[in-house]
Amino acid sequence: MKRQRYRRRDILRLLGTGCVITLCVVILHVVRPELLTHFERKVYDVLLSQTSQRPPSPVPVLIAIDDKSLTALGQWPWPRHVLASLITRLHEAGADIVTLDLILSARDRTSPLLVQEELRQTTGFSIDLEGLPQNRLDHDRLLAEALAKMPTVLGHKLLFTPNHDKAPFCEVHPILSGQSIPAGLSLHTAETAVCPLTILNAAATNSGFINALPDSDGVIRRTPLIALHADKLLPSLILATVMTRGETAVGLGQDADGNFVQLGRKRTHIDAQGNVLLRYRGPSGTFTTYSATDILGGPLPDLQGRVAIVGPTASGLGDNHATPVDRVFPGIEVHATLLDNLLQKDTLIRPAWAIGAEACAIAAVGLLSSLLMMSAGPLTCAAGLLVGATGVWSASLWLLNGPGYWISPLSTEIILLGNMALLSLIKYGMEERELRIRSRQLLHAQDATIMSLTALAETRDPETGGHIRRTREYVLVLARVLARKPKFKKYLDRDTIELLYKSAPLHDIGKVGIADSILLKPDSLTREEFKAMQRHTLLGAETLAEAERQSTDSGDRSFLGLAREIALSHHEKWDGSGYPQGLKAEAIPLGGRLMALADVYDALVTKRVYKDAMPHKEALQIILAGRGAHFDPDVVDAFEETQLEFLAISNRYD
Repeated sequence: MKRQRYRRRDILRLLGTGCVITLCVVILHVVRPELLTHFERKVYDVLLSQTSQRPPSPVPVLIAIDDKSLTALGQWPWPRHVLASLITRLHEAGADIVTLDLILSARDRTSPLLVQEELRQTTGFSIDLEGLPQNRLDHDRLLAEALAKMPTVLGHKLLFTPNHDKAPFCEVHPILSGQSIPAGLSLHTAETAVCPLTILNAAATNSGFINALPDSDGVIRRTPLIALHADKLLPSLILATVMTRGETAVGLGQDADGNFVQLGRKRTHIDAQGNVLLRYRGPSGTFTTYSATDILGGPLPDLQGRVAIVGPTASGLGDNHATPVDRVFPGIEVHATLLDNLLQKDTLIRPAWAIGAEACAIAAVGLLSSLLMMSAGPLTCAAGLLVGATGVWSASLWLLNGPGYWISPLSTEIILLGNMALLSLIKYGMEERELRIRSRQLLHAQDATIMSLTALAETRDPETGGHIRRTREYVLVLARVLARKPKFKKYLDRDTIELLYKSAPLHDIGKVGIADSILLKPDSLTREEFKAMQRHTLLGAETLAEAERQSTDSGDRSFLGLAREIALSHHEKWDGSGYPQGLKAEAIPLGGRLMALADVYDALVTKRVYKDAMPHKEALQIILAGRGAHFDPDVVDAFEETQLEFLAISNRYD
């Protein structure tokens, strides 16, 4: 009954520990420290790399201001008439819309009118511009005319911190004005912006901000779709492009998955800051790309029905970013990715219920792993860990790859691995405690068995019982002293000393086979009787050898083997004159050498049927005199060092 209550207590301890660990991970997940968020982003990157990459639509096409273009046309920024020619050529190629990932905020100082004015102000000279076509005098006007001939979208940059050196917020193209923002949104709010020239802004069809806001680790996983300024909802460059293409942004709303922007009949979900989670199509170079110089000077490609995004990719222009799919990813490809996501209506979603679903998964996995640890063995637990970890990861990958939901498996994997690891340690500790209890019980049973056997010998010889108790204490004292000496240190470790102590009582077990007429004789033994008495060493050794052969436990065999050696050799002498084998010096087992001294000392200081007890000092002198003849010199030295302990033991068990 006591055993059953003990097991129930351990089960409750395991379950309680698992529940506490699970609760801690749930709280950690809900609080969301920055370190957890950091690792979740890394897990997202790995999952995204494992999703099946969807091919891009043919609509986005990139017109790159690349190193080749800079080599051919000179340093950036180019004169505006070059951009005007580029837009005109794209119009001739049949592009539906030209989107400029550029900020054209200052006048073109290469315009002849500006050159004339600058010379007049700095030198007083004037350049005669008569004869030049009017549209060539002002490159900004020339670009504005090119912008006005086809649908175009310009970029501006939002500034989110106060900057008093900047002009007031310029006129941009808002989505809606005066609409109330849903309570779940806390959009990026701009203080001001760097905008295109008024003449260019007026000529363009639409405009949008080009900001790409990376996560804290510098990686662009999401990009703003909308932002806020003075109660006006502002579109990103790509949202403005989609609106120009015919998709009207109806407004903002909320559903079960969270906040969204309504684009026609399609809802594009955004996070609380207005960001869209991008579904990348592949590494840099995935989208069709043309060098700007090839468009200006080469045969035109067929761009019917396509959106041309013009922007820098040259390494020196600084518009390259880190993304989950590539460490060097041009900004125009980020814009192309968002455009393609909106056109194919497959942006990824971090749903509003994600944290709640993850917390439920943590709780369920934590409880199941705790129950598994309570009821299963190591192999089953390992298999459960493998299956659980694979299942959680696969489920998260399926949700990301299919419906497009980003549900993090990180915290669930943490509770699965953590619970299994910690509960395994606790379970191991419990099992180790049980093993120690069982070991103590076995040792007690072993001691009881030994003492029962020695009690059997005691029934034959009344003096044997006290002798057995005293001699094993003597052996223990000698072994502990010798264990400190370098010569014996490797032979006398703690376990060996313990075995010597337990096996020493069996050294005279062979006396059970000696006749009472010899064993209890009060007078000196005859030669024949003494030879018969010597046989007790062989009888004891044979008995213990048979027990050793029948034992299946290696520990028992070690114990019985040591007892057999002591029983056989404890009457051998250092000079080889002992019995039954006449062993000499170190050929005598160490246990036999220890017992030889202990046995003689006890025989000297205790009363026997054939003699009186000898005083300790006389026994001490006899032992010292036997150094190197009867006894191992090292054992005699140990005895001399501990002779007072011998005296105390003799008195205690008298």
